[in-house]
Amino acid sequence: MSVQAPANGVAAALSGVALVAVLAGCSGSSPAPKAAPAPTPSASAAPTASAASAASAVPTGDRTQELERLRAAVAAPARPFSASLSLESQDDQSYLRGNGTVNVSDVQTSSMGLDVLTTGESALQINTTTTRDAVYTQVEGAAWEKHGRRPGTVLVADHRPMVQALLERGPDAYRGLEKLPGMNGGLAYHLVGELPVAQVADGLGSTLRQRIAEHRIEQCDTDLLVDSAGRLSRLELTCAGDGYRAASSLSLAEYGPSYDIPVPSDL
Repeated sequence: MSVQAPANGVAAALSGVALVAVLAGCSGSSPAPKAAPAPTPSASAAPTASAASAASAVPTGDRTQELERLRAAVAAPARPFSASLSLESQDDQSYLRGNGTVNVSDVQTSSMGLDVLTTGESALQINTTTTRDAVYTQVEGAAWEKHGRRPGTVLVADHRPMVQALLERGPDAYRGLEKLPGMNGGLAYHLVGELPVAQVADGLGSTLRQRIAEHRIEQCDTDLLVDSAGRLSRLELTCAGDGYRAASSLSLAEYGPSYDIPVPSDL
């Protein structure tokens, strides 16, 4: 991936965004709202906790029935949907925070506003719109640039193999039901546990994967919320070892009908 931007580390920070490959289909050289300035990255600071993780746990009731419903939900054919999306990713060299909208269907599309900060450089605000066949980027309010999108790339990693892997670890991986935030509310199944890096690799950008490999980290702490329809609500990953720590958080909410994100209106 190559992104034209007036800072040496921006491409690395973007390629390192965990969980959501916001520019995953980018090669070569609807605007989203801009977020607040990003703080200085810290290897010891964890991502901001999502509203879901702050919610009180709901009494579980019959855990066997809950697990059966969870397995059925993630095994059912996935239905297209749109959702609001927020993400945060950081290690000791870069920090990224973003908010926007994503459409999850046969070809995923999105519109995001990002704050990107790389060690030794000024924070940058970047808007990005990913359509079915192109990626558009706007750095610090400058003109939009169009990039090609590689076929087959996705913006939101498939969480279902992670759910199945956690369930295979044993009953302790399932922590019960939690209330979902947002206007639609509802309940979500909560799972936690360690997974091999290979099993969560699709939720990590290429730069973080490279750094994790360099530090020979083999496991990542995984925290998942899955709604009653089997859709991802929250995915948090923490990969640490050898004095290095990478942490990321992605949340989906306000699910709605599927629609393709249009090109930016101010091209």
